[in-house]
Amino acid sequence: RAMEIWRREYDLADIPYSETYQFSCPGRHRDEYVFAGNIVPVLDKMLASGGYSRDRDGWDKEKSFSVVRVEVTNADKLNEDLPQQLSSPEQVQDGDDEMLQADPVAGDEDDIGKGVARELVNKTSKVRFRGAITKYHDDDKNTHLDPTGSYFVKFSDGRKLEMDAEQVNHARRKFEKEVNRLVSIGMSREDASSFEEQTKGASLAKTKLRKPILHDGEEDPDEFERNFEQEYLDVVPSSIVGLMFHREDFHEHVLQGLSKRLMQMGVETTRSLYNLERLEKAEAQRKEEE
Repeated sequence: RAMEIWRREYDLADIPYSETYQFSCPGRHRDEYVFAGNIVPVLDKMLASGGYSRDRDGWDKEKSFSVVRVEVTNADKLNEDLPQQLSSPEQVQDGDDEMLQADPVAGDEDDIGKGVARELVNKTSKVRFRGAITKYHDDDKNTHLDPTGSYFVKFSDGRKLEMDAEQVNHARRKFEKEVNRLVSIGMSREDASSFEEQTKGASLAKTKLRKPILHDGEEDPDEFERNFEQEYLDVVPSSIVGLMFHREDFHEHVLQGLSKRLMQMGVETTRSLYNLERLEKAEAQRKEEE
């Protein structure tokens, strides 16, 4: 009997939270808004835009927001019309060298020109330099390895190193990881594997343009945030981690505060940036065709 009552209540509550199915009983579908992406650098501005104040111990003691993880259950369906990508930068972790396939060196002249990469790590950053095999000597060194001999490599920072087959194969996997990272953000594998420098114009010709929500010449003087909004055109992740405010409609106050600040600073709107990028891309394509 209790389960029957619960089921009836559950079905009645299958409506938006803004509606009620009986007195003081709102629906169970509540819309929440989560700020995700690279928000840490502007976190103070977000809180200040919402009217939060800071004391010497930090922000107000009131539990005003939470860090949440959101699972996107229909991500595969949303991504059906997008080109499939091999991987994303988040999926290619720093310890995955063994998981990436790279043609091993064979111990002959065919190895010359193959890509390698080396890594420099300190307490605050990690840098990888790409390079190439410049020479192979079939000498008496490293006889315990197959192939034997020595490899000489040169990196983009000018550093030259001598490596054995095991070291150079490890560097080959690091190089393949960097190629995968570039491919995952839309670069062709041919360009990602190339050592030739690309001009800004050449890269602009292949750049995907942003898509502002406002049409050309249209501005919204009342809802400032619309001037800076654009459609999300990339792959929808299967989950995101972000910031969720507890006050109802508080996300609107944050967006309005941030966008008003941008307007006062004279920052270009999304539509203005789109128009500029479109002109630059057209010029870059014209130069490529010449």
